[in-house]
Amino acid sequence: MPLTIQIVNYNSRDNLRTCLQSIRENVSDRKNLQVSVINNDEEKLGNFLDGFEAELIEINKNIGFGKAHNLGSKKAKGEYILFLNPDTKLFPGTVEKMLEVFSADEKTGIVGPIHIGENEISEEEHFGKRKTPLSTIGTKIFLGEIKSDAENIFETDWVSGGAMMIRKDLFSELGGFDENYFMYFEDVDLCLQAKKKGWKIAVHPETKIFHESGQSFSDNRKKKKYYYDSQDYYVKKNFGSFWLWFVKILRFPVYVRNVYCKR
Repeated sequence: MPLTIQIVNYNSRDNLRTCLQSIRENVSDRKNLQVSVINNDEEKLGNFLDGFEAELIEINKNIGFGKAHNLGSKKAKGEYILFLNPDTKLFPGTVEKMLEVFSADEKTGIVGPIHIGENEISEEEHFGKRKTPLSTIGTKIFLGEIKSDAENIFETDWVSGGAMMIRKDLFSELGGFDENYFMYFEDVDLCLQAKKKGWKIAVHPETKIFHESGQSFSDNRKKKKYYYDSQDYYVKKNFGSFWLWFVKILRFPVYVRNVYCKR
């Protein structure tokens, strides 16, 4: 079985149904496909997945993005795993073209697609250069429109975990997602660790997914708090305590505004 698609569900039932329908309609080789849904929602999914040929792992509490995917990966049968957010939809040929990237280069360990929103433009960054202490702040303060004019497969330093395909053996070798991240930055960190071991991260510009980002989390201040906690851990883990405190000081006005002032 070459491919496992894993989806972590949290407060996303309507989106999850649409996502599963897109898998059913747009993945041609479903005989060699395993689909797993890890349910982080307190409410059980029960027979919600009937008719979708998907396996269900009930957690019934929000244990975080990375930890849920790590649990799911222990039951993954595929040679490759595609981590997919429930608020995404696959386009025809996306999965097949992503798999071709691995076949073309044995040193490619992780592949990502282009994310598009309502206006054919990504709403958030989903790949990019290595995140340094300063760029983790800058991309949030000065984030512009993310575009790719490339026509051919190109290398990058990280791709979003919202639609990330990885060799299962590599995921196991890296120890999965670092579970110290509840949400945010676990994908960036995983890619960084893969790069350190000599693996390539690639984006195939002809592969696209539709992504309605941020659909599962309604509490914006809590969401921001998770982001900053993960940002702090990423910086300290990969760059040290000096840079952590430098980032905290530089970011302080934005942190107060987003965590304590916004509703």
